[in-house]
Amino acid sequence: MGTDSDLTEEEQGPVSRKNKENDAVNSKQEDTLDGNTGEGSSSNNQIGKMLYKKNDRREGAFSQSFQTESPCFIEQDLKKDLVELTTLCFELKIYEHLQVNNEQCMQPDASCALTCQFIKDYFFLLDLERLKQCIIISHSSHPQIWETYVEGLKELTLKSPVTVALENGDMFKTLKLLVDLGPWDAPVLLAHAQRLYEKFGETSLRPLIKFYPSILPSDIKQICKSNPEHFLAFLDSLVKSKAEDERLSFLRSLLHPESLRLDWLCLAVSHDAPNAASTRDAQGNPRPRSHLFTWGYSQLILLLLKLPADIIIKEKMAEICKTYGFWPGYLSLCLELDRRAETLTNIVYLDDMNLLDRERGAVPETMEEWRFLLNLVKSHQSIVHAAVQSGSAVSNGAPNWSNCITVENVALLLAKIFGPDRAVLLLQECGLMTELSDKFAKVCEILRIAEKRQRALIQSMLERCDRFLWSQQA
Repeated sequence: MGTDSDLTEEEQGPVSRKNKENDAVNSKQEDTLDGNTGEGSSSNNQIGKMLYKKNDRREGAFSQSFQTESPCFIEQDLKKDLVELTTLCFELKIYEHLQVNNEQCMQPDASCALTCQFIKDYFFLLDLERLKQCIIISHSSHPQIWETYVEGLKELTLKSPVTVALENGDMFKTLKLLVDLGPWDAPVLLAHAQRLYEKFGETSLRPLIKFYPSILPSDIKQICKSNPEHFLAFLDSLVKSKAEDERLSFLRSLLHPESLRLDWLCLAVSHDAPNAASTRDAQGNPRPRSHLFTWGYSQLILLLLKLPADIIIKEKMAEICKTYGFWPGYLSLCLELDRRAETLTNIVYLDDMNLLDRERGAVPETMEEWRFLLNLVKSHQSIVHAAVQSGSAVSNGAPNWSNCITVENVALLLAKIFGPDRAVLLLQECGLMTELSDKFAKVCEILRIAEKRQRALIQSMLERCDRFLWSQQA
């Protein structure tokens, strides 16, 4: 009996090609043959014989082709139950238990071979979305299983007009067809994405962000498993495709399971990043000004760090940032974890007064913290500056000495925050007055004058308010 599949693509026309492509999975998995409409019991007998025949194969006699079409007519209600049952068998690895007496099947390689064969034999009876998720979660250590799944999807879409355009080597025409003939079932789209990547590499991934959520980051990560930097480029483009105020919530929606956050953070800080020797010294401490280096995925890294997390996750993220020398993230996490002494210590190593920022909280809050900072700067200052002057330190650009962390610069900041008199008292206690130049004395004098004027101004305003209130009562 003639069907649409007997017609050429020119005879079917664009609408027919679209319908054929969008129904590819259903037409090949369900494949209701009009000429074979026997009784339900006959169908059941045929299915039973088919399943028995597959299970009765000799050891190692694996077929090379996929069973993408039903070998007999199956009623729709029965087909639905069979799909559920077959998919459940795969998820529970029933195929392994059936051959438990076979010693070879106890080996990992044999188990992997059985899994691949099960996918090939019952591809037409598997829920392809659940199959994909099960492979990603339970079979991530066996890439052959994912490859088998993708090969099955490719076979489903072998006669697609998109596949034909791709074989002709035109990426833009292929992408246009993907847009024009959509919307797509996710498995079909995944097959085309795999073909695009195999032919054009990383450049084909960025345009696929328009097909989210049919194509998920987890799909792209599987497609380019051997090139994680390509996955990062896709993820970064996907997040940046959203408005800036939506990116944080959108990124959070992608993190399923939550453990992906640490995996993605490790990828982001280890690719398109400065050399570790440029950001950390031999003892693992920050090199001066190394927080100013450029990181290719700094926006993505900072978004990952801003997401809500418990203390354990934050500690792990802080350790990752420290290991790779991403100091802006490390400092912010130390502040969130209330590691103030560690924060101040690393700021001294980074040698940048801009990091002692009141708004970010990275400035001493008590006199004890100021005393700790001053003593640390005194002991560390000569070492840091000697290294920069001798050329043994690696810094991002020429040092701006007026902005370096010195005893005098810290003392000036202390005087501005707590006042010159309290600052001088603390500096005397620490024995640091000899470290200061005439500039400090002049600045303190200016601050005293400013304080007096401010007090006088406040007093004058209070007196005016008082007179105004008395006049109102009169």
